Amino acid sequence: MTRPQLVVKNLFRNRRRTFLTVASVAVSVFLLAIFAATIRYLDAPPGMDRWHLVLLVGPRTSLMQPLPLSYQARIARLPGVVSVTPLNWFDARYGSEATMLPAMACDPEAILTLFDWNMPQEQRQAFVKEKVAFVVGRKVAQKYGWKVGDHVTLASPNYHVSLELVLRGIYSSKEEESNLAFHWDYLNEALGRPNKPGAFWVLARAPDDAARLMKEIDTLFHNEDVETRTQTMKQFMLDFLGMLGNIKLILLSISAAVVFAVLLIVANSMAMSIRERTAELAVLRALGFRVKQVLGLLTAESLAISVTGAAGGCLGAWLLFTLLRGYRLGGMMPMYIQLSASTVGLALGVAVGISLLSTLVPAYRASHGNIAQALRYVG
Repeated sequence: MTRPQLVVKNLFRNRRRTFLTVASVAVSVFLLAIFAATIRYLDAPPGMDRWHLVLLVGPRTSLMQPLPLSYQARIARLPGVVSVTPLNWFDARYGSEATMLPAMACDPEAILTLFDWNMPQEQRQAFVKEKVAFVVGRKVAQKYGWKVGDHVTLASPNYHVSLELVLRGIYSSKEEESNLAFHWDYLNEALGRPNKPGAFWVLARAPDDAARLMKEIDTLFHNEDVETRTQTMKQFMLDFLGMLGNIKLILLSISAAVVFAVLLIVANSMAMSIRERTAELAVLRALGFRVKQVLGLLTAESLAISVTGAAGGCLGAWLLFTLLRGYRLGGMMPMYIQLSASTVGLALGVAVGISLLSTLVPAYRASHGNIAQALRYVG
């Protein structure tokens, strides 16, 4: 029997304990991977490719205060501005569903310059030309069974209006496929033309232009009835996440507790396994196995358990993030947490570290003890 076969044989001598230990490691690493990926997301939430060039112009005092529509033309005249769109988040309800369907009322031509949406040219043109047209991401269309040309009614309990829309485009994207966009003019008309968008999105030509425009826009409206606060969308997302509290500290604390708990689980399991085999390990040493070889066999068993559990935990975390891709925090900001290679490496590194820490002490004792005493061990 080869050494790998001996390791496998020992792993399956108590299948229930091995399975439960692997499952415990998998659950712990699953939680650890989720927390680590979430912390990374909180540090630098990903966005679309041009996110650093997109500026959000909102009211300085309160997000609930609308802006005058006349600001759009004044912003568009500033050098370095590629496009400007008024923006209102529309809390849509479709059919009898109580779940909110996030939608945005915007300028159709401008919004197509902001997002990298893959959509046929004829669908783009139809969306721009028809006031009641809307476009939607592939995932949303699949969820509701919508097809191009379908008539859809969206109601809003906050705006107290129902909009009759026609689906003119379904887009696909590598980044997200959960947005729904329709004409801001149509919403404005349905509300009686108050001409009060909630905010503006501004696409800058270059990063230097974005930094300059943030100051120029706020200076332009400094003494107006409604003053503005301009920031990049990336900063807005960080501020939005900051409203949720010090989640990073909480996640770090839980992660530390998870690592400590799984260390205790694996250490207890390996200690039990080695203690039960004290006499067997003494026989191996009596047959000529060196101390290093015995240590290697025991460490290999622990590594096999930890790495298998870690792989299962990482796979579970990846599946969870895949299912949650595009879920909107607070019904507003889409979440795209990804399980990066660094996160997987961290999880596997923790598993290997736990394996070594949990095995070295009991394995060292078993491999260095008195052979005669170990052969008489019956506990």
